[in-house]
Amino acid sequence: MKRWQADALLALVGLIWGFGFVAQKDASAQLGAFTFVACRFLISALFVLPLMLREKGISRVVTAVRAGAGGKIAALCLVFMAGVDLQQYGTADTTATHSAFLTGTYVVLVPFVGLALYRHRLSLGVVLAGALSLVGVGFLTDADIRHLASGFNRGDVLMLLCAVCLAAQVAVMGHMVGLMKMPFTFSFLQYASTGLVALIIALWREPMDAHALAHAWLPIVYAGVASGGIAYTLQAVAQQHTPSADSAIIMGSMETLFGAVGAAWLLHERMTGAGYIGAAAILASIVLVELVPYWQARRGRG
Repeated sequence: MKRWQADALLALVGLIWGFGFVAQKDASAQLGAFTFVACRFLISALFVLPLMLREKGISRVVTAVRAGAGGKIAALCLVFMAGVDLQQYGTADTTATHSAFLTGTYVVLVPFVGLALYRHRLSLGVVLAGALSLVGVGFLTDADIRHLASGFNRGDVLMLLCAVCLAAQVAVMGHMVGLMKMPFTFSFLQYASTGLVALIIALWREPMDAHALAHAWLPIVYAGVASGGIAYTLQAVAQQHTPSADSAIIMGSMETLFGAVGAAWLLHERMTGAGYIGAAAILASIVLVELVPYWQARRGRG
């Protein structure tokens, strides 16, 4: 796969995740957080199971664990699980637009996580694109920025913790799929572990309401098939060809952009003139990420 094709897949991932905030906000009004997480990720696991089996994932995971990679695989599943649970809990206490902004702050964290864990070099282009993207999401959600100035609430804090977990997940995923070439297997392991743990907690702590589950079938299916089964799996495939820091900027920027678009369109949340400036800045950050590898290749040939 060529770099531009991988980047296009990552942009699609961000688009799907952006509209996923609408599904999560809708579901949070009807279902407990762990109930929704369990439903969506068990569906995601079933969706990607045939691809994992085709990849001969079970035997390859056993081999990887015997080779000493079990701790890394467990860490990947744990940060993924923590990120999605924190995100769903936080969504109930804030707007979909605000959720998209705070989650999107992970774009500036990924390069530093990569530096800390794997000594990945920080390029000037990636740092500038990350800063431009963060400025963009700030403009895009200017009403929520004013709200932040008055103090964080519980949902705000959970979303920021979610951003830290997602930054770790993107960095670790990029490293592991680059080494082991098992994108579908890693996706399945993340989905299955997250769904099963959430199901156990939901059965313990949350009431199971069949009527509420039936009423929330659309956000559950969207989150399970599109946001989970398709988008997270495309992320795993594309990150074999795009560095983690660049991936975060593309996915996070598109996620925030379409999170705001979806909230304005489907939930009637406000989008101001500043929001359009923010959208332009976000798109500019993605263009910058695309141009930096091209410039580096041209300089290398020169």
